[in-house]
Amino acid sequence: MKRLAHITVVLGLACAAWAQQGDTPPASVSQEDLRAAIAALQQARTELQESRKQVQELRREVEELKAKVDGQSTPPVSAGTQPQAAPAPVAEEQQVTEARMQELDQKKVESGSKYSVKFSGLILFNAFTNVGAVNNQDVPNLALNHYGNHSGGDFGATMRQTIMGIQATGPTIGGAKTSASVDWDFFGGFADTLDGTALGIVRLRTADIRFEWQKWALSFGQQQPFISPLSPTSLATIGTPSLGYSGNLWTWTPQVSVKRTWDVSDKTNAALQFGWLDPFSGGELPASDFLRKPGPGERSRVPAFAIRQSLAHKRGDTPIEIGVGGYVARQDYGANGTVTAWAGTLDWMVPVSSRFELSGEFFRGRAIGGMWGGVGTSVVFTGDPTDPLTRVVPVNAVGGWSQLKFKPSQTWEFNAAFGEDNPFAQDVRQFAYGAYTPVMRNWTTMFNVIQRLRSNLLWSVEYRHLNTVPFRGSRATADHVNIAVGYKF
Repeated sequence: MKRLAHITVVLGLACAAWAQQGDTPPASVSQEDLRAAIAALQQARTELQESRKQVQELRREVEELKAKVDGQSTPPVSAGTQPQAAPAPVAEEQQVTEARMQELDQKKVESGSKYSVKFSGLILFNAFTNVGAVNNQDVPNLALNHYGNHSGGDFGATMRQTIMGIQATGPTIGGAKTSASVDWDFFGGFADTLDGTALGIVRLRTADIRFEWQKWALSFGQQQPFISPLSPTSLATIGTPSLGYSGNLWTWTPQVSVKRTWDVSDKTNAALQFGWLDPFSGGELPASDFLRKPGPGERSRVPAFAIRQSLAHKRGDTPIEIGVGGYVARQDYGANGTVTAWAGTLDWMVPVSSRFELSGEFFRGRAIGGMWGGVGTSVVFTGDPTDPLTRVVPVNAVGGWSQLKFKPSQTWEFNAAFGEDNPFAQDVRQFAYGAYTPVMRNWTTMFNVIQRLRSNLLWSVEYRHLNTVPFRGSRATADHVNIAVGYKF
């Protein structure tokens, strides 16, 4: 730095002399002195740049050392206290540090607007085996009677339960925060090609456009019916929610809903939700692979209506929540008659203690096969539906499910659940015609264990025992074991 100051003074004197005497430098400052001063200036500049690099490197090393000390600092060992385990290897620390740096360095997904967009998902691998015959190998809902050359079981693996999703936030409009989301999986069927069973077809699951005020919310989307908001916890049944056809009412149906919340007290709040749904009738495949044809519910020319009242009371980290819901819709079967479909629901989520939680749902309804009630059967026909004398009979059903969750730690959880769907026998026995044979009763018992190895890496083992009583034949049973490995991002 002294050399730089000296050079600056020399150059200043030279410039002053040039200003007084024109372009000819004074005799007191020779050309050699100027060359020496310029060379010294260049050398000083090079040394200054190197010094800056060293300071930056030193600062980075100090920050890394400080981060490690903050992350691994432990209190001193006092008398009678067992010493703590040695710190993790440096290689593992470096991986954790690099992962955190990459997480902080992430940029928002590029979109057509200035608002943020998030891309997330669950890459899921499932290996499974079945003992007995089932309706669907990887996610079975029904046990079947096996005949002929059936081996009595099977084994397989799949990744078609992998989920992808996009969530976006938008501007505030009229005081409402706007957002949208969509997610899809690969559970929409199989490619018509060799080894097509491993090539799942992309399928739309849910989508939503939301407007949220402080006490009100408006939603346009395709979601599970809000009168049945819960499902048992499982990594083996992502393609269809667990205990479908065994007491869990669900479907992904287009709907418009309005929600109003208010505080009852400091620890208790209530919510009223109501809306209109596409009135799916269930038990029917699409009439065309390319053209959408209306089903009996849509032929009624009126949407389904649903309403749910819930009450939540804060007690610890997990609130106690209880909800009561109702559903009504019309179904038009032409000359065979019209049917009024309805359902009443009850759902609950109750933390028994800091480690145990009890949840479940109960329903009683009629002609709700579109929500997987009545084991998928809304109505039965007393004869050929093309015969004007044939009557349509709505199927009444009752069912539900319950799950007990045990979480000994933040990384482990154990779940045990039971569900049953029981169509009324007096209705089902009037069945005389149809491509889909109804089921008299279906129930499932489930156990699983889920561990989070890291926040984004998890695995599970699940066992299910299925019992199905068909319209014709004896009761069928089957066992399903599933091992899942998932990576969340």
